[in-house]
Amino acid sequence: MNTPRECPRCGSAEAGSFCAQCGAPLAGRAGCPACGAPLGQDALYCTECGRQVGARPPKPRSARVPWITSALALAAFSIMIAVLVQRGSVDRVGEMTMTGGLPGETASGGGMPSMEELARMTPREQGDRLFERVMREHEGGNFERAAFFIDMALQAYDAVPASGVDADLHFHVGLLRLLTADSTGAREGAEAILSEDPDHLLGLLLASRAAEFAGGAEAAEEFRGRMRAAVDEAGGIPDRAEYDAHRTLIESALEPEAEAGDGDS
Repeated sequence: MNTPRECPRCGSAEAGSFCAQCGAPLAGRAGCPACGAPLGQDALYCTECGRQVGARPPKPRSARVPWITSALALAAFSIMIAVLVQRGSVDRVGEMTMTGGLPGETASGGGMPSMEELARMTPREQGDRLFERVMREHEGGNFERAAFFIDMALQAYDAVPASGVDADLHFHVGLLRLLTADSTGAREGAEAILSEDPDHLLGLLLASRAAEFAGGAEAAEEFRGRMRAAVDEAGGIPDRAEYDAHRTLIESALEPEAEAGDGDS
């Protein structure tokens, strides 16, 4: 009967020529078949000539479970995103999505993106597509469906690196916050925009909506007055991509009779 010995690879007490736990050889090994150099007990390659002299033991099935689970979860998430954004795609202005969710903005019939297209989407692109969907659902009176997409859109925007955060993103997030009755979050988004540009129309518009939602009618009208003054000084709405993307909302807010509840929030 063979005397049990400690496996040099896993440390278990084994008898025989090979470890029953990891497959490592327990007896001394012959030299390399190519160059004759001595081999370590669990060497996979010869240190002198590089020839393969052993094989790794197969990983147990349990070790593959996390990878399989992750792959399935990723596939499920991609399919879910594809289903969510297959409708509600709208026309674009240059590289920027035409959003706003107001009547009069014509939606295109964009189809469901392929898996390859989804894989190439950045968090910003995913956030914009979901934002569009939220606004379209809300505009159509499908408030429960709009609410379902809001958290997903916010999560996508949260994943955007700091270098990709701009006024348009703050505006999108602010409108989404208002749809969840979070006027404080919307105001913070407006302040982030206005800290960079005190006359930015999207910052003033978002600030007016946040104030109006919180019951500050006078403050809301003050922000709209600042919008009108900035537009008058510029001789019209400046030609900027983010303004073109939300022109309907801006023009509505510039009207002296603009009321809370108009538009997409």
